[in-house]
Amino acid sequence: MDLMKLSKELSYALRHAPWEYELELDEEGWVEISQLLVALHESPQWKP
Repeated sequence: MDLMKLSKELSYALRHAPWEYELELDEEGWVEISQLLVALHESPQWKP
């Protein structure tokens, strides 16, 4: 697993395009970790 790619994907998902990952951020910008993990698991790059 390439941790640099994972870090960049997480940053992109949380900061720039949460709607692309169907993430629902709360009023303070937080997201449930389970929701984040499901979103990453559905991404073709991170399925395995």
